[in-house]
Amino acid sequence: MDEASLVPVEPGRLPDEALPALPYVNPCGTRFNLLDKALSFDEAQEALYRVPAPLVIVGSAGSGKTALTLEKAKLATGDVLYVTQSAFLARHARDLYFANGYENEAQNIDFFSFRELLESIRMPAGREAGYREFRAWHARQPQARGVPAHKLFEEFKGVLTGLATDKPFLAREDYLALGVKRSIFLDEERAGVYDLFERYLRWIGESGLYDSNMVSQHYLAEAKPHYDFAVVDEVQDITNVQLALILRLLRREGEFLLSGDSNQIVHPNFFSWAQLKTLFFTTSALDPASLVHVLRTNYRNAAGVNDLANRLLRIKQRRFGSIDRESNYLVETASREAGVVELLAHEPKLLVELNARTRQSTHFAVLVLREDVKAAAREHFQTPLVFSVQEAKGLEYENVILYNFVSCERQSFAAIASGVSAAGVEQGDLEYRRAPDKTDKSLEIYKFFINALYVAVTRAVRKVYLVESDNGHPLLRLLGQERARERIELAEQKSSLEEWQQEAHRLEQQGKLDQAEAVRRTVLHTRAVPWPVLDGEALAALAERALDPQNISNKPRQQIYEYAVLNDEPAWVARLAEVRFEPARGVLEFADEKGVRLVETGANLLRRHYAAYDSRNFKEVLRQVAQYGPDFRNPFNQTPLMIAAARGNVALAETLLERGADVELADNHGRLAYHHALLRALLDAAYAAGPFADLHRLLAPPAVDIMVEERLIKLDAHLIEFFLFNAMLALMQHRLNYPKWWRVGLNVDDFVKPAEAFPERVLPERRKRRTYLSGVLARNEISRDYAYNRRLFARTSRGFYVINPALSLRQGESWTPIYDRLNPPQIDRYLGHRKRVEEIVAFQAEYARDPDAALARLDSEFAADDVRSGDLF
Repeated sequence: MDEASLVPVEPGRLPDEALPALPYVNPCGTRFNLLDKALSFDEAQEALYRVPAPLVIVGSAGSGKTALTLEKAKLATGDVLYVTQSAFLARHARDLYFANGYENEAQNIDFFSFRELLESIRMPAGREAGYREFRAWHARQPQARGVPAHKLFEEFKGVLTGLATDKPFLAREDYLALGVKRSIFLDEERAGVYDLFERYLRWIGESGLYDSNMVSQHYLAEAKPHYDFAVVDEVQDITNVQLALILRLLRREGEFLLSGDSNQIVHPNFFSWAQLKTLFFTTSALDPASLVHVLRTNYRNAAGVNDLANRLLRIKQRRFGSIDRESNYLVETASREAGVVELLAHEPKLLVELNARTRQSTHFAVLVLREDVKAAAREHFQTPLVFSVQEAKGLEYENVILYNFVSCERQSFAAIASGVSAAGVEQGDLEYRRAPDKTDKSLEIYKFFINALYVAVTRAVRKVYLVESDNGHPLLRLLGQERARERIELAEQKSSLEEWQQEAHRLEQQGKLDQAEAVRRTVLHTRAVPWPVLDGEALAALAERALDPQNISNKPRQQIYEYAVLNDEPAWVARLAEVRFEPARGVLEFADEKGVRLVETGANLLRRHYAAYDSRNFKEVLRQVAQYGPDFRNPFNQTPLMIAAARGNVALAETLLERGADVELADNHGRLAYHHALLRALLDAAYAAGPFADLHRLLAPPAVDIMVEERLIKLDAHLIEFFLFNAMLALMQHRLNYPKWWRVGLNVDDFVKPAEAFPERVLPERRKRRTYLSGVLARNEISRDYAYNRRLFARTSRGFYVINPALSLRQGESWTPIYDRLNPPQIDRYLGHRKRVEEIVAFQAEYARDPDAALARLDSEFAADDVRSGDLF
């Protein structure tokens, strides 16, 4: 930061509401860090901020470990990796990192989920076999009856496939020979477990699934050092072999930072800090004892909630002994709020009252232990925010209702409470004390339940309500909840429509699709639009009727005509002219005479369809959003956000985003709302200098996922390649519709000239220079020998490029070839854009042999086209 550019402000002249509330301000600190907001590190965090790698940070939920790891990542130079198991956490970390326009020219950082990291090495075949798929398979195995799914999954992931790094899985004899502490199961149980494992291997092979541990082990042989520094967040969700793969990608040993909390393991993988240290002993000369540091302060949970969590940690330690030194600590809260923890009686009248006061609020969530308990919870609670504990991992709510969490597993929680005295959990720190009997598997059997309850409790910021049918359970007494309340003192809570729309969008981003759909169905009452929508299939069917010379009706032709004008696609109009649709012939002649784009001829159509989007008062748009949701489609398959972007209405775009509009939805040609804004900015200097900067900030997706040569390339929004790729994507579709303006691809002038009008915060001056942009295009050409070549572009002649035809874009869980995305086959059969691109790419070989002859042939073909189809066609 350039401190000389800061303007001093007198504190007394700032109103209190202008100052953001910070969870903590270090009274002795003289500096701050900045992510999405200012951060003041406490003494422990500040000390770790200055500790060099390698480093392992252990911290509870709310300890600030993710913020600390991101700030430490900023100190690294070269190629940096941030990886975590959760795709949502990876994206959230990325957004925090680049908040407030942060740039760091000294580094190139990748934010990956672990799945994306595997894909960046080589795309695995099939789909990952996660816990949900495993649980469904487990239910179909008669031999697995009596063995909980989570326990078997942990053995498969943490021991059989995740433990060894020199083989994809343990052979039967190696597994049976493991020591007592290396397996969840007793010696006499393991043969049956291995029988099930062999069935598991057959199942994933036959189902087109893959095991991420086995893929990781396979990739160890081909992984090449690529990163100068790596951050592994939530490392407790990463297995031994996965971590070994991550470390294999480092250019220098020891340049890593790991962070996590073993008390939050609800996706079993047999993780322990002791096991992690063993990996360091066996793979390097690092001293594990000097690597690990603990953050003990919690900045999220109120005091009462934190006290409940600490009681659980004491119970766990008193019952099972210390698991390892790194997790043998209690958490201190920095919150000044007392918080609330209440045990409520499982009585019909009270449950009706609790439901009535919470069901309309986005600040209350209901958590259950297992998926199969959700139905029972929904009988009493009408909120759509009902989660199993595994779904709740990573979430945070002001208030949490735990429904029959203990009562649905009475015996398991009774076994956890067995032998633990109330006095032993009231107070006091945790002494390091290992369990005396190494053959005792109690911890392995019951740690899922105690960890699950800990995770559920720590999802609450202020209040925890325990609703238990067995409210006299011994574990509840150990938690200080000896008497269930039969009345509740709670005012009715109600969130606004806008808050629920935001909640639905947040849940979708986090992958909680069931809950997001429930919000839209039960709270927002979102309905399907009453008009037909011209998506790809519908447009193709309409085109077949409209372009049939035998069809005497002009209605389908008028629909295609309006679609073409509003989407600026004169190729459709040319086809309509072929079947003698008079408005099409007239508009082509007018556009040619005036030298304007097709969309500029449709003033009346634009007013009719987009007037509500051009107004500062967009109540009509919001009325439709309330009825059909923020992402409803108009008859031409455009979302409100796409139209707001194209029309330059920043206020409307902001409002739509506040109500949960999705920036990553595409139109019939694969264009996001961002592409609609970017295309207009490339064609309209006034728009580029006006609303585009704000729309770029609002609409640019965090990254574009591309597959090239069976590898994931993630183009982050801060990269210049992101701008050039998206600009070419937007321009190519436009140019394909205007053959006169389309020769053999796009060259640097197609970007340099429009970029002159782009504000500095969109494209800095250094990135607008011709030499710079030419260099970026050249170094990303498919045949270029360059270490960081992303193979985005194909060169068709000197200085001219198109998007690499061999490239694919991610669409949900699948990949779509780029030109199928831009021009889906069912539409392109009427337009021929794909054939034109293929001809242009093929022109490259002809040009390489004889440039003059190739260009002469091209000139003659375009001249012939001009004679046949008019100046534009």
